[in-house]
Parts: sequence; structure tokens; C-alpha cells
Amino acid sequence: MPRNRKRALRRAQDDDYHSAPLLWKELLLTGLKEDGWPWDWTSMGLGARARRSVKARIISKSDGVWAASGLSTAINHVARELGAEIVSQCFVADGEALRPGKLVCEWRGAASLVLALERPFLNLASYVSGIATSTHRLVEQVRRACPSRPPRVTATRKTLPHYRDLAVHGVQCGGGFSHRLGLSAGVLIKENHIASAQGIGPAINGVRARAPHGLKLEIEVTSGKELKQALEAGAEAVLLDNFSPSEVRSAIRVVELTKKRPLIEVSGGLNETNIGDYAIEGVDILSVGSLTHSIRAVDLSLLIGG
Repeated sequence: MPRNRKRALRRAQDDDYHSAPLLWKELLLTGLKEDGWPWDWTSMGLGARARRSVKARIISKSDGVWAASGLSTAINHVARELGAEIVSQCFVADGEALRPGKLVCEWRGAASLVLALERPFLNLASYVSGIATSTHRLVEQVRRACPSRPPRVTATRKTLPHYRDLAVHGVQCGGGFSHRLGLSAGVLIKENHIASAQGIGPAINGVRARAPHGLKLEIEVTSGKELKQALEAGAEAVLLDNFSPSEVRSAIRVVELTKKRPLIEVSGGLNETNIGDYAIEGVDILSVGSLTHSIRAVDLSLLIGG
């Protein structure tokens, strides 16, 4: 296994906090409620056999990166909350590679509850593992393109309500990093803030007068002219939005001339086909919205018996 891959895997496996089952339990309960599981007519048709204990295996049907260990453990807690019991065992650690046919988890419990939890669990596990898989691919491309000092690959706030924590966990399992977790977690002055403040200088000065001192002040710029204005106003980080690779290199040369160098973030349309072009020495962060808003789920299947 490549050294970079081992480092990402170790970081995911050491993240005990996000493996805590209670962090993900509510997502599974919400899935059950949304499905109207007490009125599952199909399973009710099993009669007394619905209470029979069964063994279910969850199998990977595609390559990918696993990121749902916490969800797997949460199955036990969900079952107990519903007055039943499912023993769930996970055989794959967060950050570990999946391959077709790999046994991922095994459940033992009442057939009715296993059948009810099948779809909510698979939906969530496929989603978060899909994010981890996509992130891993981008991270590896960036490391190959810029091995000496690869920029961080980060997610953005382009997530669905209730799913941000799960999405960010998937990014981390793939070797990436979080950006702002929410509006209060950082300062990012974007084009609409600049327009509302009527200029880059007033926008930066206004935020500096109000924001906590521990937050880094970042501003989005769309041209070399705006970059110079942001540097003159004392921005601590600059987001180069929709710059071409050659424009990024020009921006780095400008930034390197400042007395206090800000962080350089590049964003806007980054994906698997072009991210290597932006892994340029001097870039600190590559933020990718598609990591969380355009994900191809990992293919997982649950099979009873065996």
C-alpha cells in the first residue's frame, strides 16, 4: 500500500469520535420514520416468521473506500431503542479499500427489523462511502501532481440539511479535509458580500470590526485586480475563484511579494479531469463542491441467509 494511502487510512481509523454510533443513530431513525416502517405490509405478510432471527450479510459490489463504521455500530443502538436487538459486526475499518464481493458487515436479528433497516442503512452507507471514494481519487491525483507539498483537498458547504456531518466524515475518510462547517465556523467574504458592502476594502474592514479574533479572514477574488485590492486590505486568505492554471501561477507570484503571505485557495469547477492541473506549488487549498453534491454511491447489497 502506498505511503500516502497508509497515512489517510490511519487518520480515518484513529478518528474515534466520528465512529461513535450515537452520532449517526438519528439518521437511521429518521430513515425508518420516513419509510413508515411499522406499516411495512410486505414484511407483515411474513406473519410469525417476521420475528424469526436471521443472518444478513452486507456485500460490496463495487470498488471504493468504506466510511460507515459508525453507522454499522449504530444499528445495535437503533434496534434497542425500538425494543428489539440486532447484533451488527463490521469487518472493514473507515478509510479501508472495498472491492467487489468483499464482506463488509454482518447482522443477526429479527427478520422484520433487518428488512426495515436495510434500505436506510444502505442508502447512508453508500452515500458516505461514495464521498470517501471520490475524495480519495482526487487526493491521490493531487499528491502525484505535487508530491513535495500537495495542497489540501477540502469539501465545501454544498451539502443537504442534516447530512453535513456525515458528508464531512466521508471526505476525511478519503484523505480530504473540511472547509467551513457552517457560516459561524469561519469568515469567507464572497462576491455578494463585496457587492453588498460596495467594495473589497469596506467588506474586509466591516468583517474585521465584528468577527472573533480567532477566525482567519478569507475573501473570494475573481481577477488579478481584485487580488491586489484584497492584499492591500490585509486579507489573511484569498480564494481564487475560477482562475485558469496560468492565472493561478500569476496570482502566486503576486502573493509571494507581500510581506505577510496569505493562504491561497483555488476553487471553481475542480474535478477528476482537471484537479491535477491546479496542484501547483504555492497553492494551499483546493476546494471541491462536487465532493458532496455530485456523488456516485458505492454499490452495496444486503443478503439474508448463508
